[in-house]
This record gives sequence, C-alpha cells and structure tokens, in this order.
Amino acid sequence: MQKETHKKNYWKWAFAVLLALNIAGGIFITSKIMTPTVEQTELPKQQITQKKYSEIDVSANKSQLVAAINYYLRKNSQKTGVQYHFALHKKAAILIGTTKVLGEKVSFTLYTKPYLDKRGNIALKAQSVAIGSLNAPPAFILKYVKNNYDLGKWATIDDKKELITLNMNSLTNKNKIKIKGEKLDLQHNDIRFKVQIPLE
Repeated sequence: MQKETHKKNYWKWAFAVLLALNIAGGIFITSKIMTPTVEQTELPKQQITQKKYSEIDVSANKSQLVAAINYYLRKNSQKTGVQYHFALHKKAAILIGTTKVLGEKVSFTLYTKPYLDKRGNIALKAQSVAIGSLNAPPAFILKYVKNNYDLGKWATIDDKKELITLNMNSLTNKNKIKIKGEKLDLQHNDIRFKVQIPLE
C-alpha cells in the first residue's frame, strides 16, 4: 500500500511540475508576443514625423519650365512695369526685357548660365548683357533693376556676384508646398523637381 501511495504522489508531483512549466511557458511566450521591440516602438514615431509631407517627383522639359517662369514674369511685370521674356537653350538661359532708363524705354538681353543652388532653387549666373546694341557689364543692369524695381520674393538679385536666384518655394508659399530642384540638364532636356505637399 505504501508503495502505491508513493507512486501516486510521484505522479501528482510530476503532473504539478509539468503543469507549472506549461503555464510559465505560456505566460512567457504571451508576454514576448505582446511586448513590442525597441525598433517596433520607434518605427511609428518615425513614420509620424516623416509623413508630415507627401513627396512627389515631377519631371519637366524646357518648354514647360519656360512657360511656368514666363507666367510669373508676366504676373510680376504688372506690378513693376518691366517687361520680361525668358528663354532656354542647350547651355544658356536668356532674359529679354525692356525697362526705362532716364525716362526712355531701353531693351536689354541678359545671357546667363543656369544651375541649381544648394537649396534646389534655380540660379542664373550672368555672363553678358546687351543694352540696345551696346554691351555692358552684367553688374550694371542687375544693380539698376535691383535698385529701381521690386521683383518680389520669388526673384532675388545679387549684383556683386552677378547672380539672379529664382526662389521656387515662394511660388507656392501660401499653400505650404515645398519645391526643390533635383536636376537641371538643359542639354538633354532633363529637368526634375521634388515637390512636398503637406498632409495636414
């Protein structure tokens, strides 16, 4: 009888230990499944931060870019009274316009080398200027236009560096849309922009 009792006790203890192990194992596995890793916790935070803007890649050709720039030039000329026309060639950007010098209308042609600056804006480095049939230092006409006309926020002139910068973000500032130039290859007619549209 004692042997049978001992055997029953062994079976009881073995069963109790096995049950305890199963319960502990179940709790451990469940806790591991339910507890997110550090990477999983950080990922939603990063996604929320990154999703303030939706990014769109936009490609354009020279004709489309010229049409867009001329649209804003015409819009701005209504305020300044200076008539501009913008054109692009394989390696140069040309700004043709008329302005008043000493009360007389004078036509000018500004030849520039376009490139993208660090902020993705279109920069026009002046190469030469023709006023009527005369050649003039680029700094001369740039300084005159800068001092006598308000070009607005979308175009800034640095006459010392002989540089005109077209500020892309000022065109869409009201809608909080950001525009950054990615590529400006006139020779291969490859022009690309990255547009960021706010999700809020």
